[in-house]
Amino acid sequence: MRIVLAWVGAVVVLAGAVVGGVAILNATVFSASAFVQDYLDALRAGRVTEVLDLPGVDPGALDRALLDARAREPMHATVLGSRAHGDVEEVHVAFGSGQATGETTLDVKRIGSRFGLFPRWGFAVSPITVVSIGVTGDARFQVGELPLDVAGGGPVAYAALTPGTYLVHHESRFLSSRDITVLADGRPVNIELEVRPNARFVEAAQAALEAELTACAEQPVLFPTGCPFGQATTDRVVSAPHWTISEMPTAQLVPSDSFGIWAIDRVAGVARLSVDVQSLFDGRTSTHEAEVPFEASYLIGFDGDELALTPTP
Repeated sequence: MRIVLAWVGAVVVLAGAVVGGVAILNATVFSASAFVQDYLDALRAGRVTEVLDLPGVDPGALDRALLDARAREPMHATVLGSRAHGDVEEVHVAFGSGQATGETTLDVKRIGSRFGLFPRWGFAVSPITVVSIGVTGDARFQVGELPLDVAGGGPVAYAALTPGTYLVHHESRFLSSRDITVLADGRPVNIELEVRPNARFVEAAQAALEAELTACAEQPVLFPTGCPFGQATTDRVVSAPHWTISEMPTAQLVPSDSFGIWAIDRVAGVARLSVDVQSLFDGRTSTHEAEVPFEASYLIGFDGDELALTPTP
């Protein structure tokens, strides 16, 4: 009898230990907070495919380009705590990258169990932040290390995993933008990236403008072809006209009416004409010299690394 009672006692103790162990595991290893921490660890490691396979992660009809791991900045993230709200566990998370930090709440719910003992979790609300990006000045831009482009400047609504930090910018041979840091914390984000000419573009445009006007001045005619200046005379021309640019204009770069094409805005300059003429009245010859003001504007195209200018009315 004593042996039976001893075995019964041992079974009770063992059962209590098992129940207690399950309770501890449910509160730690298999808790909602642990599920979210595993999710955060996968995000930090760039295991995006694994994250997208988690229950409740759904980008919907949004553009999925930002789900590429190359778009994300290195991120630190940690679970601050959780609380139950009905059948939903609200898990509070702090995250950031460098000086950019934020907090968000991820809602998870129990979707089943493992071995009938341990809970399985999924997202009650998809951890997706809608990031709408529009661009001016050029269709191309980068998010992190991911090159993208937006036809016509957008905007395009992208799906971004929450939480996350994203650096939106443009850097190319002739164009640049300021960096915009996006904190994906679940709230919709709308940004417009302004792409502007960099110093190299301004310098190249000025050189192209000077080359264009200098080529005009080299034409030994009163009205150089395709050029913004010229002058008529009532006398007979008896020498080849000689032009020089006495006041070279400064190029001012502006977006044209066609998206992604830049232009030199209307600028003012002065050309100097020197030509020998013979009076039709008395036959005397003289040198005619004149300062000829002009205005010019151009569309900018590219021929390899060189700029090609097309005059506009």
